[in-house]
Amino acid sequence: MKAGLTAGVQRRVARLVVGIGLRHRLELLAARQARHRSIVEPERMARWQLEAFNEIWRRATERYRFYADWRRRHGLPGRLEDIAELAKFPVLRKSDIETSFPIIAEDAAPCRFVSTGGSTGPSQLFPRGSGDDALLYSNMYLGRSWAGIRPGDDIVLIWGHEHLYGFGAKGRLVKTKRQIMDWLIGTRRLNVYRLDEESVAAYFEAIRARPGVVVIGYVSALRKLLDFVERSGVAGSEAHIRAVVFCAETVRPADLRRAQTLLGATPLIEYGMAETGAIAYSRPDSSAPTFFWDAVHCHLTGERELVVTTLQPLSFPLINFGTEDRVEPLDAAPALPFRCARIVGRTRDVLALRLRSGRVAEVHSDLIEECLDLVPHIRSYFIHQKGETIDIAVKMASEQELAEVRSRFLREIARRFADLDAATITFSLLKDEPKTIAGKRKIVLRE
Repeated sequence: MKAGLTAGVQRRVARLVVGIGLRHRLELLAARQARHRSIVEPERMARWQLEAFNEIWRRATERYRFYADWRRRHGLPGRLEDIAELAKFPVLRKSDIETSFPIIAEDAAPCRFVSTGGSTGPSQLFPRGSGDDALLYSNMYLGRSWAGIRPGDDIVLIWGHEHLYGFGAKGRLVKTKRQIMDWLIGTRRLNVYRLDEESVAAYFEAIRARPGVVVIGYVSALRKLLDFVERSGVAGSEAHIRAVVFCAETVRPADLRRAQTLLGATPLIEYGMAETGAIAYSRPDSSAPTFFWDAVHCHLTGERELVVTTLQPLSFPLINFGTEDRVEPLDAAPALPFRCARIVGRTRDVLALRLRSGRVAEVHSDLIEECLDLVPHIRSYFIHQKGETIDIAVKMASEQELAEVRSRFLREIARRFADLDAATITFSLLKDEPKTIAGKRKIVLRE
């Protein structure tokens, strides 16, 4: 009774906090939902996109020297007459942004910077303006609203990126503030860095204690949760999970089926990236991701690479940006809203760390990647698990001793696993970068 009362109180607090503290975001979300209800014809969507793009493009070339030069260099028009003309623009790459980052950052000021992650290399910084968060929030909950999920609903996140809090006293303070805010809005975070059987079992119990919860996490972490339910024989449906949202990695049809059969939950797919936030969601009745037509314009290259253009007034817009994700087209799908059968994007994995005690700790590969991203000399890497040994092949920006790079990496990972058996971690030089079937750089292989 006490636990139920506490859960009920938290839900009421979450609704109150969201309603008052996030009022602007809720108003923006309501406006987006109204737009999607009123504009349903592809022709009207295309006209809306054209007007939005022309305004975004004008602002981008006036504010950013990078885009002004991009326009001159490639002979691009100042306005489009048809949104389909975007396909004739040059594909913007992450390397283009990285090369010109100093002047982009200068023109973006005042702003903060977010890390884009390391799916194609070490983390890069990306400008984020003061109004961007509200726009990205409306995207996320627009997609979730298709499954009846509202701001303030009970959510459990199986997530990582704790390194972004920082370290020492300041890091602990930032983390505590995040935990308080999460409680206030009805969210609990579970540590994706620990995915051993005991930890996953504890995660399931934490989820089961919150009936009606929405579980959101990395695809490979959610697979571990489903594996636990399947192997243990526990009645997954008794957890009363409303929905399972698969994020950040390639989703297989079997993942969706198991969420339904083992948990009795509605499976959803969220697609996005750090630069854009969530830009597509599947619906309860279809696994095909639908892109938010008033947030991004999408088209495919001849190699079926997804190219996106942001249509929201973000601090730094992306114009014909190559995502490096390959797409399986959807037969007979209308041009708008853009939908696809499947996105073949980044594939990650769960790795095994051998501890000095002889015990094995299973962790999401995100932990290894984040520690590598904190070593400044590393420019690219490939993590290869062979039995109990993990070899990390690295490409470096300058002549650097592998022993020194390994030592720095081990210091970083020791913040999480002080008893790691360091002898099981080796480093080598990366000669050729392996590719996934999607054509992206392969980061992790577990044999």
